[in-house]
Amino acid sequence: MNLSPDFSAPWLLALLPLAALPLLPASRDALTFPSLAWLPADRLGRWTGWIRKGSAVLAMLAIVVGLAGPGRPHHDVQRTGSGAQILILMDRSASMDETMNSKGAEMPAGESKSQVARASLRQFVAQRPNDQLAFMMFGTSALLVMPFTYDHRVIDAAIAGTAVGRGMPDTQLDRGLLAAIDEFDAGLSSGRRAIVLVSDGGARLDERIRRLVRDGLLRDQIALYFIYLRSGVYSPDLNAAVPASGASAEAELHRYFSSLSTPYRLFQAGNAKAMKDAMAEINRQQSARTTFVEHVPRQDLSPYCFALALAACVLLVALRVLQVRDWA
Repeated sequence: MNLSPDFSAPWLLALLPLAALPLLPASRDALTFPSLAWLPADRLGRWTGWIRKGSAVLAMLAIVVGLAGPGRPHHDVQRTGSGAQILILMDRSASMDETMNSKGAEMPAGESKSQVARASLRQFVAQRPNDQLAFMMFGTSALLVMPFTYDHRVIDAAIAGTAVGRGMPDTQLDRGLLAAIDEFDAGLSSGRRAIVLVSDGGARLDERIRRLVRDGLLRDQIALYFIYLRSGVYSPDLNAAVPASGASAEAELHRYFSSLSTPYRLFQAGNAKAMKDAMAEINRQQSARTTFVEHVPRQDLSPYCFALALAACVLLVALRVLQVRDWA
């Protein structure tokens, strides 16, 4: 891995010889005196002159190098930690804005499903400091809000941001699932991987989408958790021996997920406490050492050069103020 500095405008380095100008002799600051032999030894003045010239040279060098745009090139870093790769896939359709009629202690009655989900997800993120997390929403289309990162502050902010605006008019779960799986294709990992799907409804997936989802989960070894937010009698009980609505899209989706060869688990949440318990169970299950490759962008070092030039210029001004200009 080569981390030697590079320059965005290397041709400006041709101006570096200009930094030698302060070293040239100058007589404009000399004081007239009839005989040098009468002058006492001025070690302080000699040191001050050297410092003044050195500061001027350093300031010009730093300015030229800063203008050339030095920086560390982008590179890949392999990191290892205790945790998992988890992508939170949240439904942001308009139905998520409907009331969940929660009776849990954590949320008062009348909170919407998105509010209940948001509170539990943020608590889940806070409890997983070693995870590499990503956050994605889906509705009319899939929207990647934040790719995989260890910076959980941005994940928390992304989840909190779902409170802004209204939900999307449609629920394209197939697009959301495929986009979520593609995010895992972008990185390498030897640890656990999981998609946490939070939705209040299901979808009928055609055979082509089913095959793509099945192959993607198997290829990248991704576990799937489906947190199904129920809202009264209009949401079928998917754990019932004979579902109240066996032909519903939710029941059909659950049967398909259950047929996958990769790990799958359903959590039904009818209130805030059930949602919180589901996230706590996922928290217990997903814990392992994870190795991944992080893409570090190019780092611009020119501000450090300009800061050094500024410090040298301040020193020059201070020496100029203290300089004796007249014997009188």
